[in-house]
Amino acid sequence: MTSGRSPNISRQPIYISPKNFAAYLSYQQGYCLFLDIDGTLADFTLNPKDSVIPASTLTLLQKIQTHGVKIAAVTGRSLAEARQMLSPLTLPIAATHGLEIAFDDDSISNDENIVSIDTIELATIRQAIIQSCIPFDDFIVENKPYSVALHFRQAPDLGDMAYTIMTETSKSHPNWTLKSGKYVWEVVPKGVNKGTAILTLLKKIQSPKPLCSIFIGDDITDEAGFMAVQGDSKSLADDSQLIKGMGIKVGCEPTSANYYVRNTHEVTVLLDSFLSFCQQHNALVKETVRVRHVV
Repeated sequence: MTSGRSPNISRQPIYISPKNFAAYLSYQQGYCLFLDIDGTLADFTLNPKDSVIPASTLTLLQKIQTHGVKIAAVTGRSLAEARQMLSPLTLPIAATHGLEIAFDDDSISNDENIVSIDTIELATIRQAIIQSCIPFDDFIVENKPYSVALHFRQAPDLGDMAYTIMTETSKSHPNWTLKSGKYVWEVVPKGVNKGTAILTLLKKIQSPKPLCSIFIGDDITDEAGFMAVQGDSKSLADDSQLIKGMGIKVGCEPTSANYYVRNTHEVTVLLDSFLSFCQQHNALVKETVRVRHVV
């Protein structure tokens, strides 16, 4: 239980050479990007508060946006933390696995009723976890607006104890469930995941022509997102807005994603290749318009 990994994901994904990402894309297709933050745009750190997205990566994403590509963040971080990490970018964010959703106009939405939140029960859960963690100095309890996460990054050998604390706490709260991640267990309301979050965002950012969705993530919580964009899950794929897209896993662990890259550095290289593709695509469009105008 030390890393919170699922043993049931066994697909062997295809490795994408980041520099050659454009070879997997089509000039006849529009694209949108969904991006996890930790372990994808930002390196994994022992303390979550130490993680940062490099300025060069933020600049790269801004340049991609200027070419008309819709980008959204899909993260387990709280909305406030995600906004801080992504600043000065302005983009839709599905935070806390989709419990907090903010669009470009800064509106925060839970009106999709993805789940209902019992804040009183959440406070009870939070207090129980904090009390159980008192004997352990290396645990980090992260209080989010709609969930509680227990990190054991600083002491991986306490993974079983973290799991025990979280399972014992959630036993008496049947409307809540555990999510596992890299050295973290999180108590969240049932019915929320990154797949439903992506579908909610898609309804807002789709263009007149269907977009091919690309989701890049590194953790077990990203698996629902991979399945959503790839149309792999019957429970997620019945949305009329959804088309077959690309799930790209960061890391070599078993995954439901069809593709993978090795690390955050390769994510940056892949995004740079995607920017070059967008620049070439826009140049072709301009040339086509020019030729038609001349004719």
